[in-house]
Amino acid sequence: MSRDLQALLLSYAYVGVCVLGGEVAARRGAPREWARKFIHVGVGLWVFGALALFEHREWAVVPSLTAAVGNWFIHRQRLLRAVEAPADNLGTVWFALSFSAVLWFAWDRPAVAAGGVLAMAVGDALASLVGRRFGRHPYATLGGETKSLEGSLALLAGTFLSVLAALTWLPGLSPDMPRVSLALLCAVVAAVAEALGSRGRDNLWVPLAAAAVLAWTPAALATGLGVGAACALAIGIASWRRGSLTPSGVLGALLIGTPVFGLAGAVGTVALLGFFISSSALSKAFRARKAGVEAEYAKTGTRDLGQALANGGVGALAAVLLGVTGDARYLLAMLGAFAAANADTWATELGVLSRSAPRLVTTWRTVAPGTSGAVSGLGMLASTGGAAFVGVLAVLAGVSWTALPWIVGAGVAGSLADSALGATAQDVRWCEHCARETERRLHHCGHPTRPLRGWSWLGNDTVNVLATAVGALVAFWA
Repeated sequence: MSRDLQALLLSYAYVGVCVLGGEVAARRGAPREWARKFIHVGVGLWVFGALALFEHREWAVVPSLTAAVGNWFIHRQRLLRAVEAPADNLGTVWFALSFSAVLWFAWDRPAVAAGGVLAMAVGDALASLVGRRFGRHPYATLGGETKSLEGSLALLAGTFLSVLAALTWLPGLSPDMPRVSLALLCAVVAAVAEALGSRGRDNLWVPLAAAAVLAWTPAALATGLGVGAACALAIGIASWRRGSLTPSGVLGALLIGTPVFGLAGAVGTVALLGFFISSSALSKAFRARKAGVEAEYAKTGTRDLGQALANGGVGALAAVLLGVTGDARYLLAMLGAFAAANADTWATELGVLSRSAPRLVTTWRTVAPGTSGAVSGLGMLASTGGAAFVGVLAVLAGVSWTALPWIVGAGVAGSLADSALGATAQDVRWCEHCARETERRLHHCGHPTRPLRGWSWLGNDTVNVLATAVGALVAFWA
């Protein structure tokens, strides 16, 4: 009997024992979640057996591919109590498929293959168990599911430790690769991927994302990104405790802060922190005077994941391109994006305090304070000040003074683009009960709103993405 055939039989026997153990435990009264995770972790750990026993990858992926088919049938027929899930949750199928993909593509790099699978087998299991037992701070994912900050942090910690062990004990990485930094970066990406998944699809995204980080992160960038991840995590948690971020906003801070802190150096660090700290402070200042206007906004000053990505995503992408290409124009693009985000935030937070009525940027007619697309003299002054604040910080951190006018201009251009989109294309609603224009689909009075103007899919977060993109492009071509 060939070695691959022996390994194939051992694979089916091992997985069968894991499934049988979990099912027996579930039928004898063990909590279903514990029984499910027993199977989940046990099957995931078979990646070590597959790497050690099989000679050829073609044979090594056969058990997991057949498991994907078997899991689909079991799920549809509701055959096993231990792994029962809602009808639209194909998590067991996705995990088997991601196991197969990671094993196939990283066959010659065991540390990468094992690390990718362990991010799901260990990290996700901890996220579920800790979240259910200790989750006190829930948040809604972009997919509409509810998860907890405690669960996400447990996934990050479990992934870091298990991946670090794989990177330390298994071959497949270059000797100069910093293992600790790479494991931390992998854990951050896995935590964000898990938070974005819905209906079991995180079982696909987490292993693939983790393996991609382990396989493709250049050694020259790994240390910076690892340090950036640690800084972003610390700042995110501190900001959440101070009320500047929601639990999901902590994940946004990780996703934005890691590349900016890790790849854009002191310039990126002071620009991002300057934007975040100043805008958070302004959102809390004069809150009583702004309460009536802010009630019509789609979101509050406490930033969630969507707001973090909308305001910082373009800047983070520019930081990644800067790290990969070394092209200094991407540094300016990042500064233009943050200047635009800061300009728009300062204009919004301070413009509503203007004593004169604002005007719609397209028709110049007077409108109520807080109307999407409205501008005022005070708002324009605040917009310029917000852009200049980011620009001056960047100059103090090392950027040439000659770039300052372009950074300010990029920020103001992005803020004006935000106003133009708000006046024309952004989804704006009308509350018949209150006779008020609003960004909310459900007004604060409790009544649903109807479309007034704009496109239903173009909400405030999407407008922010486009506005920061305008700022980035203006600065890039400076």
